[in-house]
Amino acid sequence: MIASGITILVAVSILSAAVLVTSAAGPCTEKAYANGEEFCIHVTKIITHPSKGLLKTAEPIYIAAYFPLPQRCDPSNESSCGPETLPSGYQPLCNPCFHGGALNNYPYHDHVISGAPGFGRNGTNGVMKGPWILIIVAYNSTYSNETSFKPFMSTSGIATGEKEGDFQVINPGADNPYEINTGIVIIFGVQPLGK
Repeated sequence: MIASGITILVAVSILSAAVLVTSAAGPCTEKAYANGEEFCIHVTKIITHPSKGLLKTAEPIYIAAYFPLPQRCDPSNESSCGPETLPSGYQPLCNPCFHGGALNNYPYHDHVISGAPGFGRNGTNGVMKGPWILIIVAYNSTYSNETSFKPFMSTSGIATGEKEGDFQVINPGADNPYEINTGIVIIFGVQPLGK
């Protein structure tokens, strides 16, 4: 029931995320990890009620969130949430980012996708395709607050981290209690950062 409520709230928040839409020629405002490297993503379309066929072909885009939030951070007051550095020295890709609605509950997070240009047919480029389905995971704070912490920069890494308890249970009773599958599909372009 909680997961259903969160999914509905996320759907509403995605509708208000139109402010994120950029053109591929514009500056990079959103970054994602793929296969251990950073890429720029340019959101072009958000589909809150995708067809079953579209859902079946969608690859995951993970919002890998950091919890708990800093004590002074109140997601309903964006100005109360400033940049954060974890004990390891790592700073999330979104530090913070406010996408609107229920996604504001996850202002500190990384985006992680399964593929990107440049890895060749046998690399993650082989699974790089749109559409992308939005899935939320939340790091276990015991893990993310270790001084040796390194974020998961691939979807296979997230799957391993879930098995090892590096993520919190956020969807009790689900087939995968570590994930909230929002059912929302996002279409976006992926562009190398030119490093």
